[in-house]
Amino acid sequence: MTLHWKRRVYSFSESFKNSYPLKPMKNVTSVSSNLWKRLVSAVKQQDWVKIEQCLQDMKKGEDEEKESVTNEACSTEQRHYKELTMELKLGTVVQVQLGTELKDGFPVPVVQLLSVNQCFEICLEHTRNPIDCFSKTVCNASKPFYESYNEYQNIWSQLCQIDTAYNALEENNSIILEGVRITWNRDETNLQGFFYLTKTQKKQWSLEFDLSNCFLCIRLRDQKLKNSKSDPKHLDSSEILDLQGSLPFTWVAHAVTTKPKKPKNGDNQNKMTFQITKISVSYIPPKVFEQGPNFTIEVIPKKIPVREHVIENLKRANNLVKNVAYENINLDNVDESLNLPHLNKSQQKAVEEAVKKPFTVIQGPPGTGKTVVGIHIVYWYFKKNQDFLASSKSFKANPDQKPPKRPAILYCGPSNKSVDIVAEQLLKLKGVLKPLRIYCDQMEMREFPYTGSDLKLCRKSLRDEKPKEELK
Repeated sequence: MTLHWKRRVYSFSESFKNSYPLKPMKNVTSVSSNLWKRLVSAVKQQDWVKIEQCLQDMKKGEDEEKESVTNEACSTEQRHYKELTMELKLGTVVQVQLGTELKDGFPVPVVQLLSVNQCFEICLEHTRNPIDCFSKTVCNASKPFYESYNEYQNIWSQLCQIDTAYNALEENNSIILEGVRITWNRDETNLQGFFYLTKTQKKQWSLEFDLSNCFLCIRLRDQKLKNSKSDPKHLDSSEILDLQGSLPFTWVAHAVTTKPKKPKNGDNQNKMTFQITKISVSYIPPKVFEQGPNFTIEVIPKKIPVREHVIENLKRANNLVKNVAYENINLDNVDESLNLPHLNKSQQKAVEEAVKKPFTVIQGPPGTGKTVVGIHIVYWYFKKNQDFLASSKSFKANPDQKPPKRPAILYCGPSNKSVDIVAEQLLKLKGVLKPLRIYCDQMEMREFPYTGSDLKLCRKSLRDEKPKEELK
């Protein structure tokens, strides 16, 4: 059995030569300047024979360009990606590094790192348990009602951190940086640090994600435990020393990037600051804080952290966001001509709760009508907006008062497919509602690519996501 890995690996100590392929956009044909002049001249003269010849030459050049672009794209992928393999046979020795995890209150040995070769290892710790590595354990459960938005923030910010950590690892879209020099604050109780990444490196390596919204797995290879009686910290690590013996090990720490100060104008460096969230071994080798060592950092970009930003900015939100309407709505007055799917008793109760309370969770197995409930919720919020506009007509009588902004409804979903299903149903109400389907940046990049931006697309997006033509 042969295991294969394909990773984007970049080194600070090696030069990176990058040439982007001239990949044409969809429905766009690149034309040379001479051919374009010939075509314009033929059109002015209305010489249809020359126009036909120019179009044939354009078609011929397009076919030749496609072949060259394919070859250049392959070479570009080889420059960005490294493929590694490990062949497993009967009796093959696999080198791993052990760590510990608590199970039923007792520490048990677990595999922390899988060593593929001397220059590449897989951290199984954050792959297996991203929540424990990149977020704090949540002790407070959500509540049906909150005394203030501060209480809501405290509870849901932690829940959003868990969701973000899980989704980031699920993407499997990490980037490995070799030879990184880190500057530490040396406070082991609250360990923080930073390193620099030039704008040239960011552009050449196609790092098109937000550097202040990432998870980091920081590793330092070939470390040895020193059992010095003069150093009490080393005495605390005697148990580890008995387990590891004299074999070198890799020091591993996990961190979350933080927002640095704004760089000065003309500064060619991006400062990546981070906060350590978990160190598997309490012993920190002295070499970690020296200036010389080159660290290996696995950068795991977060998905677009919309939920975290919403929770964080809640204190600056308007009253409409802070106080979702509690009014009763009679759901029996649905316009029959709209042909909305009928609701059973449990579905009707779910819609009532959703339009009355500030937050409602509606759950159920597949086929229980959650999508139908979502369509009815959209309809009733649309009715609420109509009532709001009718009550605001008084603003028109007073020219000194600014009229309120026209309200809208934003329907979000965990995947493009789930939103497409609702969008298809809402299109049937086009005479009443005015639905607009908005796709994510990844989807736009796939439909309308531009030179050098393929690497922004995660493999899951390329494999699964494709917009429906009828919803565009």
